[in-house]
Amino acid sequence: MQISQTDWPETDFTKAVESLAQRHYAVIPDFLSPPMLEMLRSECLHMHDEGHFHAASVGRAAGQQLNQRIRGDSIRWLEPEFPAGGRYLARMAELQAQLNRELFLGLRQFETHYAHYEPGSFYKRHVDRHRDNDARVISAVCYLNPEWPQEAGGEIRVWNDADEEVLCLSPQGGALLLFTSHNMPHEVLPANRVRLSLAGWFRRD
Repeated sequence: MQISQTDWPETDFTKAVESLAQRHYAVIPDFLSPPMLEMLRSECLHMHDEGHFHAASVGRAAGQQLNQRIRGDSIRWLEPEFPAGGRYLARMAELQAQLNRELFLGLRQFETHYAHYEPGSFYKRHVDRHRDNDARVISAVCYLNPEWPQEAGGEIRVWNDADEEVLCLSPQGGALLLFTSHNMPHEVLPANRVRLSLAGWFRRD
């Protein structure tokens, strides 16, 4: 799908790539333009209201299970034919190409889903790469909550592999967070209102 400059602000990913290489995480505060933020948010809410979401599981393959003591969000995987989601996937393909050019990561695929957190729901501390599968390389979380007040909560906390907290980020609409999938534990704190995001992974074979 073609994307236009009206869909996205002009973004230089160079600083984000450098931060990923040096600190294993990066934040792009204005990754989404206001119109693109509204398109994605509206699509997410519409699909949720139409019943196209399902409760998220933990684990992989035969080990998958529902456990709301660990995570309480519901999700809907993006497809290229989604009017807004398809544009997001195309934009992330551009980022994937730059990550491969500059960091030689061998990324082959990007997958992502809408995540809908009801008030009070959370996701306990975890890492994104499964123990028995190293396909996930870079995690990407994009927030769909315009004008999110600090008192609403819902931050993501991120630690490095030395167990030092390196980031506590409010889910402010339009921001994109990137971090390495294998060594950055993180958690989603409860919010006092509905919290929306796109959570995904750049993968290798």
